[in-house]
Amino acid sequence: MEIHKKLKLIISSLTIFISLMGFGQEKDVNSEIRKDFTDYFNLISEKKIDSALDYSNPKLFELIPRDEMKSLMEAVYKMPNIEYKTGNLTFLKFDELKKIENDNYVKFYIISPIEMKFKDIENTEEQISKMTKNFETKFGVGNVNFDKETGFYKINAEKIIIASSNDNLVDWKFVTVDNPKMKFLLEKIIPSELLN
Repeated sequence: MEIHKKLKLIISSLTIFISLMGFGQEKDVNSEIRKDFTDYFNLISEKKIDSALDYSNPKLFELIPRDEMKSLMEAVYKMPNIEYKTGNLTFLKFDELKKIENDNYVKFYIISPIEMKFKDIENTEEQISKMTKNFETKFGVGNVNFDKETGFYKINAEKIIIASSNDNLVDWKFVTVDNPKMKFLLEKIIPSELLN
C-alpha cells in the first residue's frame, strides 16, 4: 500500500512538472515572438522597409517578389499627400503553438495604432464624417478618431498575425492577415487551419 502511495505521488509530481515545463516553453515562445515582432514593427515605424522584410515569412515572396513588396511599401510611405505615424504596439493574446509539417506556428492578435493626416483634403465636418466612416468599415466602429487640433485620424488597427519558425522556436517570421481578399493567396503559403 505504501508503494502505491509513493508511486501516485511520483506520478502526480511528474505530471505537474511536465505541465509546468510546457507552460514555461509556451511563455518563452511568446516572449521570443514579442521580441522579434517588436523589432519588425519598429523597423516599419522607422521606414527601414528592407530590414523589416527580413522578418516576413519567406514564403510570402513566392506570391509577391521581395523587391516588388519593398517598392509597394516604400511607395505608401513616400506619398506626398499623406503623413503617417505609428504608436505603441499592444499585444492582445497568443494562441497555442502548433507544429504543422516542419514548421511551428503561433497565431496572435495585436493593436497597431496608426495616425494618418491627409495634406490635400480639407477637414470639413462632412469630409471628416465620410473619412471616419470609411476607416470604420475597415477597422471597426470605435477604432477611429479624428484629432481636430493635429488633423490626424487616429486608428487602432486590430490585426491578426501568424508567426512561423522552423528554427527551434527562434527566428520568427510574420504574415499579417488583415485583408479578406488576400486569404485565398495566403492559403497557398499558410496552413488553412490557421487562417480560420
